[in-house]
Amino acid sequence: MHKNYAILNTYENAKGNMMIKTIIFDMDGTILNTIDDIAIAVNVALKEKNLPSKSVDEVKLAVGNGAKKLIERITPIGSSEALKHEVFTIYQTYYNAHSQDFTGPYKGIIGLLSELKKQGYKLATVSNKYHHLVQELNKNVFQGLFDCTIGETHGIPIKPAPDMVYLALKEMDSTKEETLFIGDSDVDIDTARNAGMKSVGVTWGFRTKDVLLKHQATYIIDHPEELYVILKEENQHEHD
Repeated sequence: MHKNYAILNTYENAKGNMMIKTIIFDMDGTILNTIDDIAIAVNVALKEKNLPSKSVDEVKLAVGNGAKKLIERITPIGSSEALKHEVFTIYQTYYNAHSQDFTGPYKGIIGLLSELKKQGYKLATVSNKYHHLVQELNKNVFQGLFDCTIGETHGIPIKPAPDMVYLALKEMDSTKEETLFIGDSDVDIDTARNAGMKSVGVTWGFRTKDVLLKHQATYIIDHPEELYVILKEENQHEHD
């Protein structure tokens, strides 16, 4: 029977493991609904180059691996590198100026983050969005709720490579054993696995529950407050 959260086949009894003290969140599709601003910027760029527009659902399926991969996925097959670069430049310039027009946190997220912070958890967000945008959104939307914010930076491989996650752990003086990674996509679940940590897949974002199941998320939740159940489940083992 499906409970409020799902414990999937990659989860093993955590007796003897460290308590969860750190939680890393993906940004787009996990804590922030950014899709409208991204889709508008995509279509501004496509229109300027006389290319076919994309629906919000098509853009949803194209996000997750950074802005350059997004443009590669939404430009017509066979497009030249020069054209893709032009579309990318128009897109990124527009998005930099309009990243907060329609963007906001998902229902229940601010309350969740505030409560976790109050309970003493270290919080981070690790995103394939460019670093300056992650910093800006953290400041304007989350007002410093995160102890650490990391976005795409030159020279550091993006998710699903674990490098940005390791950087966050180092910055917060945390270990992978005491950390949960929370995201809405296959990229996030694969990132957690590559980093050697447990994952929580959320169903309110840009990918379906089937995708999260296929990539073997440790847990799956349908509402932000269900994270408390998982933390209780994880941390009670410390006292078993």
